[in-house]
Amino acid sequence: MRKKFKNIQTSGKAVAGVKSRDAKSVAMLLREHSQEGYIPFHMPGHKRSKDYSFLSNLQEMDITEIEGFDNLHNCNGVLADAQRRAADLYGVRESRYLTCGSTAGVLAAIRAMTSSGDGILVARNCHRSVYNAVELCGLRPYYVAPAYFEEYGFYGSVMPEDIANALDEHPDVTLVVVTSPTYEGVISDIKSIAAICRSHNAKLFVDEAHGAHLGLCKKFEQSARNLGADVVVNSLHKTLPCLTQTAILHICSDNVDVNAIDRNLAVFQTSSPSYVLMASIEGCMRFFECDGLRELDRWSEQVDKFRRSLSRFKRIRLFNGNGEGRVFAYDKTKLVFLTVDSAISGISFMRELRGDYKIELEMASANYALAMTGAGDSLNAYLALSEAVFAMENSVNERYGLVNINNVKIPKKVFEPHETYKLNCEFANLDTSTGLVCAENVWAYPPGCPIICKGEKISPDFIRHAMFLYESGVSVESERKQFPDRIYVVAQAPEKE
Repeated sequence: MRKKFKNIQTSGKAVAGVKSRDAKSVAMLLREHSQEGYIPFHMPGHKRSKDYSFLSNLQEMDITEIEGFDNLHNCNGVLADAQRRAADLYGVRESRYLTCGSTAGVLAAIRAMTSSGDGILVARNCHRSVYNAVELCGLRPYYVAPAYFEEYGFYGSVMPEDIANALDEHPDVTLVVVTSPTYEGVISDIKSIAAICRSHNAKLFVDEAHGAHLGLCKKFEQSARNLGADVVVNSLHKTLPCLTQTAILHICSDNVDVNAIDRNLAVFQTSSPSYVLMASIEGCMRFFECDGLRELDRWSEQVDKFRRSLSRFKRIRLFNGNGEGRVFAYDKTKLVFLTVDSAISGISFMRELRGDYKIELEMASANYALAMTGAGDSLNAYLALSEAVFAMENSVNERYGLVNINNVKIPKKVFEPHETYKLNCEFANLDTSTGLVCAENVWAYPPGCPIICKGEKISPDFIRHAMFLYESGVSVESERKQFPDRIYVVAQAPEKE
């Protein structure tokens, strides 16, 4: 395992064809290449011309795989060195750049660590990409429900004992998939879950898309990368200074076939990865090798001050997970505003911040709204948000009576998700679909957690819950885009026992 931070400049052995630690950055090489006047008879079609002002001059650094710039899918030069630096920074066995977001990493990792027909244990609050991978790979999913906050309407931690019980019940499971932290910042006990997985000969994949900053600073919670997970994916763009669509896949243990990971990344990632995006990833990694610790400290201090400033509020409160048996640990950088004690919904709270104060939040639901902080937030931004919430706290009325959001029990699985493709399916009216088998996934988005999955039986509870979210202003999406009027179902098919 590589050490972090202290020995960044000396850790890791040199390999043939890989440039030294003092090599120029990808961004620097791109700028120099642009300035040297090469005539580009290669892709992309803008040819780095300055005539296309709508490209905001990004075209000057946008190239394809040409001499000196390596090939992400067969790298042995500047990109190989860059990925090795990322592995050093994060203290893992290997790291791989993702220019198609964490989604590509999720798809590649699950396919690399399973075989068609395998059992897979999935936390029910996992991102939609996990369910797409289950279907594409022909896996047999079993689900574990995390703890749930009915008073707020979001999930808590996945309990290790629930993982253990599920693995005891389903010994065919070869891979466990957990999301930690969640969209709302809830962290699970990955160390205990990893130990349980090892005792059952199952691998552990952690979708840590929202936690690229975890483990890089003692003031933040630990990362799954260093707690026993076999593979972890981080979305750099979610919290760190990096361009949208950038992420990293980390191979953390010797229990993973790196070649299988690479083969599947070549399947699920574009064969023409953006050098602009890769330069931003490498720039982000170099930044945290040098001045990043100070940046993380500053970020942590600003979040702490903001939380203290709102600690006396009673109608609009910040969730922190302290003293909650349903939360193992919490990422304090996620500002979850609870509106359960005020006469305003989370949706209305977000809309008022946008309309009256020009503050855009990440998402909102019926009883809460989420503000995502990141390394780039300024002190003025925190002050503006604090003043806006203070004004709303003083103006909003108190709510009498809590509106609980009852979570839907995991529906009965009749068919495996991939089996629904072989069946005769049709649309049915949602309000008369009880008892039918759903043939599409229905998500609450963001964050993209399923309300019902392909192959599961539709219940009155599902219909009530989905409609409650929809009517509260939450974006509820079905794959066939007919919700809320109609839903895609299996037509006249015998139930699979």
